[in-house]
Amino acid sequence: MLLELSAVEARELKQALDTAQSTLLEELAQTDSPAYHDLLRERYARLEQLTRRLDMTLEGDQVYA
Repeated sequence: MLLELSAVEARELKQALDTAQSTLLEELAQTDSPAYHDLLRERYARLEQLTRRLDMTLEGDQVYA
């Protein structure tokens, strides 16, 4: 799948991803369930990967998802 975004859309998406990651870190710190903790860590890792790819795009490198 290929998704084209304007620079403004990409920056807003980056901000939303940053917020989601911050929220996940707070949840990770508060959970006592190992299974839920693992689920949150996996989601955080996926969002982190997306954020890195988006950062590369915002820096001028073209990245295809």
